[in-house]
Amino acid sequence: MSVREIELEMQNDELRAAQAALKNTGELYNRLYDQAPVGYVSMDARGIIIQSNLTASALLAISPEMLPGQPFTRFIVPDDQDIFHFLRQRLLAGTASCSAVLRMKKGEGATFSAMVEAKLSQEHFGPGVVLLVLNDITERTVAAAQLHASEERFRGVFENATLGMIIADMHGSWVNVNRALCEMLGYTGPELLAKGYLKLTHPDDVDNSVQFGRRLCSGEIGSYRIEKRYVHKDGTAIWTVLSATTVCDATGLTRQYVGLVEDISVRKLALETLELSHEKLRQFIAHQERVKEGERIRIAREMHDELGSVLTGVKAHLSVALIHDQRNGGMLQPRLDDACSLLDTATAAVRRVITELRPSVLDQLGVWAALDWHAEEVCARAGLICHVRLHPETVLLEIDPERSTALFRILQEALTNVVRHAGATRVDVRVSHAYASIRLEVEDDGRGMDCESLLTANSWGLAGMRERAHHFGGDIRFMAVERGTLLVLQLPIRGGA
Repeated sequence: MSVREIELEMQNDELRAAQAALKNTGELYNRLYDQAPVGYVSMDARGIIIQSNLTASALLAISPEMLPGQPFTRFIVPDDQDIFHFLRQRLLAGTASCSAVLRMKKGEGATFSAMVEAKLSQEHFGPGVVLLVLNDITERTVAAAQLHASEERFRGVFENATLGMIIADMHGSWVNVNRALCEMLGYTGPELLAKGYLKLTHPDDVDNSVQFGRRLCSGEIGSYRIEKRYVHKDGTAIWTVLSATTVCDATGLTRQYVGLVEDISVRKLALETLELSHEKLRQFIAHQERVKEGERIRIAREMHDELGSVLTGVKAHLSVALIHDQRNGGMLQPRLDDACSLLDTATAAVRRVITELRPSVLDQLGVWAALDWHAEEVCARAGLICHVRLHPETVLLEIDPERSTALFRILQEALTNVVRHAGATRVDVRVSHAYASIRLEVEDDGRGMDCESLLTANSWGLAGMRERAHHFGGDIRFMAVERGTLLVLQLPIRGGA
């Protein structure tokens, strides 16, 4: 074989290799073209489809062989064909490329939204040929429509809400406010945005508002709810409840926060009026208790001084009559003895009433001895086992007469309830003090009771104990123990009255 023949053979081998590579490249291109994620359509100057890939035929729900020769407008919803015509006119006028969203037909009845990108191609297909790229954006369009509808709904709620609403950035600057907030504070929208929340917040509430705002913006908390005062344009304070929560964007990042502002000025005024009324009622009850205690002292003293002396005089006369009767034969002695017995009973009853009205030990020996004496006295009459424990340091305290009376009356009512209702066999009374407060505990081993229901009980005795404690700034609680009930009184040594 000559050199020339060898060179030709080598050239032929190279040519065959190049042709094979070209074929492989073409096949690869065809596969990429047909299997591209978007549809490709070539259209001549008349709008007739020349060529398309498999994705385009799938989007239009027609076989690839049927697409060539079809007018492209056949697959466009009639109402959108003017948009496509305008797009072609722009291309023919010299625009390099342009795009539009068209509603296109898919098969016999269905439609889908497509982003159509168009470009003139003079190089491969001749003059007037348009290359189209079809991208199904139905899901994106639906999502955008839903987002738009959601934004419209929010805008409607925002503007027409009866509560004040604030949209602010994460630096605390107000971005938007609604009409209700403008009416609440007496400003226009631009005026509110210009002033900012610090100038609109009551000076006494600024620190608390800033603290919660910083915690929200830093991500420490996701929402908060506080009572605060805003300053109206006329200078008056508006009590509100502010509920603020963060709002995240599509990526999950916190971009803004929304605040709901409820005007509670009327409610606050009503509460203040109610509290003032309750305070006046407590003062009246305390006054009534003082008057009642004074009356008890007066009645006890008069019974002791007047009725006591009368009974003593009658006893003396009966004693004299008994002596004379004995000298004269004792004819009346049985009746006189009965009269003396009845008189002794009456005297004891008077003494008991006087003691219950105002025990003399309370005035003579003080409240601590009175508590000890009364507990022992009641338990002895009722047949109860009684243990009274007074802390050695507590009995050295001196408290004013009004607190002494309140402490004694509360113990008196507590022991009365134990005797009447508890069915107990044992009562423990403990008195101590800590942190400038006296602590009285009365514990029985009776049948117990529903302690929560006592908070709303209609018992005048329980109500009286509560009012006596509250008058001095104290607190009284009932607790269920393993067996029976425990009453705990905390009574401040000073203040509260």
